[in-house]
Amino acid sequence: MKPHAALHACAAVALALVAGVTARAQTPGDSAEASAPAASEPLVINGCPIWPYTRCPGVDLRHANLVGKNLAGADLRGANLTRADLRAANLAAANLEGANLTGARLSKATAANTDFKNARFIGTDLEGARLMRSDFSGAEFIGSNMEMTRFNHAWFVGARFISNDMQEAKFAAANLKNAFFEGNVVRYTLFHEVNTEGCQGCQESWK
Repeated sequence: MKPHAALHACAAVALALVAGVTARAQTPGDSAEASAPAASEPLVINGCPIWPYTRCPGVDLRHANLVGKNLAGADLRGANLTRADLRAANLAAANLEGANLTGARLSKATAANTDFKNARFIGTDLEGARLMRSDFSGAEFIGSNMEMTRFNHAWFVGARFISNDMQEAKFAAANLKNAFFEGNVVRYTLFHEVNTEGCQGCQESWK
């Protein structure tokens, strides 16, 4: 083969290789597949999936980071939520009967129509939480921050309130039958049309 013919043949091969690489690089879907994020795994803590309507009675969620999580309708009866961070979480219609919420952070949380019977709120931050129509019968509130918390139409039958900051909280139409109040800060707290039958420490003006 003549030298100039050989050069032409080599150039043709090189161009073919470049074209193949370019075509491969531009194949539809390749870049999308390479950059597509992997499906996020659901958060599971001590065997409890963190999602709506989860069933985890008695689960240990101490110190858990649950900020903004959706636990609507969850079964968390008797759960240990000591120092759990539930800020802005959704607990609407969940069951937390007997749960331990000592030191937990629930500021701005939503827990309307939630079962908190016999739950413990000791040093709990409930500032600005929306807890309307929930059942706190037999619950214990000690040294908690309840500023601007909405408890409208909630039930507190037999609940105990000791040394809490309840400034600007709203208890409109709440049921305080047989509740116990002692040493709470109730400046600008709204008690309107509440049931105070058998309540110790309730004021006559709250009725």
